[in-house]
Amino acid sequence: RAQRGDKRAFELLVLKYQRKLARLLSRLVRDAGEVEDVTQEAFIKAYRALPSFRGESAFYTWLYRIAINTAKN
Repeated sequence: RAQRGDKRAFELLVLKYQRKLARLLSRLVRDAGEVEDVTQEAFIKAYRALPSFRGESAFYTWLYRIAINTAKN
């Protein structure tokens, strides 16, 4: 549903994965405030890239890759 533009569905994905993603990013980014910023930026990038999500992997796997790339930049 999120991929079809349902913003509420994407909000639910954020709620589901936000803590998990922040824990992952805290291993790469030491500053707590920066972790929060990178987490938000990763979700924004994921939202914008939803049309390109092909479902060949789990959503979290795709989001994980976006987050790692965001943290590196």
